[in-house]
Order: sequence, then structure tokens, then C-alpha cells
Amino acid sequence: MRTIGEVFENASAPYSHMSDADARLFYSTMNALLVYTNERLHVVAPQRLRERPENPDMLYENGAQVAEALWRHRALIEDFVRDNPLGLSRRQLEVARPWRGALRDMFTVVDANEDRAIYMNQDRLFVVGAMQDPADAHVHHIPSLMLLTLLPFKGGIVTDGKTLHLSPRPAPWAVPLITEQIAGLAAQRLIASSRQLTNYTRDIPDDENRVTERFQRIVDRGFASGELA
Repeated sequence: MRTIGEVFENASAPYSHMSDADARLFYSTMNALLVYTNERLHVVAPQRLRERPENPDMLYENGAQVAEALWRHRALIEDFVRDNPLGLSRRQLEVARPWRGALRDMFTVVDANEDRAIYMNQDRLFVVGAMQDPADAHVHHIPSLMLLTLLPFKGGIVTDGKTLHLSPRPAPWAVPLITEQIAGLAAQRLIASSRQLTNYTRDIPDDENRVTERFQRIVDRGFASGELA
């Protein structure tokens, strides 16, 4: 049986390091989807959901809050792709379609380098590729707890462009439990491809919130106060 170190050393992301063209494709699609979601769910005032002039290849201002609502209503993606209300290109719709299989969950980051990060939820390990920044750029501590949404993209897995830090580091008593959980999950195949991710999420109910009530309250307060945007 391979050690945890060997599993992590051999783990690679099928897709990593977005080119400028891929970043434009990803964020133009994502932001159009957020505008549509906001029109349907009325999350923020429409004028607050706007492009960042200094960097258009990012989530719109206040897009994170709208995205949080979107991933809890994933069926909207089917309507968006079917009706194409914003007149997206066929290529953009092809990018958006598999996001129906998005995974919004609480993850513990257990390993990271510039090319990929490995995240653990309750029952699997996921290999997530770098986007514009190195994959370890948003990792403050290993292990630490984050709220992430994982998306299929170009054969691999990326995030939706935001990272919400829930707990900067575990309590000392929790570290042995985390290590034990990693060892158990490392014996399974790591989820790294778009297909593996969509297969995993296929049976997750649309109305299932995988964030605990405690952390959901923290996230909701953060958006309400403006601490999160």
C-alpha cells in the first residue's frame, strides 16, 4: 500500500494554469451566469453586480454572494443553457453545461503546490488545478477548512473563482483525526477529472446544503456585513 506522501507526490491535475484565453472564456461564462442567477433569485441589487475594471477576468463585484445562491439552485444552469437568455456562444454554453455537476462543500486542504491542491471533504480527496494564480496561493495553512465550489473545466477540476476561509487551522486535538481520515481516503482513487467530479455529484440532491448550520451563519453574516463580497 502506498503511503500518503507517495499518493500526494503522484497526484496531478489534468488541467492547471489557465491561459489568458481560458480565463476570458471561464469568467465571461461565469459572470453571465451570475447575472442570470441574480435576475432569477434577486440576491443583490443589479447595479451592485458589476465588472471589476482593473481586472475583468475575475468574478464580478459581489459575484461571490450570487454564486453562493447559484450553487444552492443548480437547476438554474439547465435553464440558462437551454434558453441562452444572454446570447452566449456555443463554446460558452459548452463550458457552462457541466457546471450542473458543481460541488459546493466544506473542504480541508491537505496538500498544495503551485500546480494543484488536494482537498478533502467527508468521503473523498479531490485534485484541483491552478487557475490564474498558483494553486497554493490561497492556502493559508495546511490543514485548514474552506468553503469551495469545485467545477468541471476542460477535463479537470477548478474552483468557481472564490475561496471562503472557514477556519484558519484545526484545534490540536483534531489533527490526529484529520490524519487518520486522510490515510483512509488516500486508499481510494483521487477525484481529479471532470468526469469523476460529475459522477460524484450526480446523486447529490439540489437542495442539500453541505455546509454546517454554524458555518453557514458565519458566511451569511459575512455577506450581510460586507466583509465578504
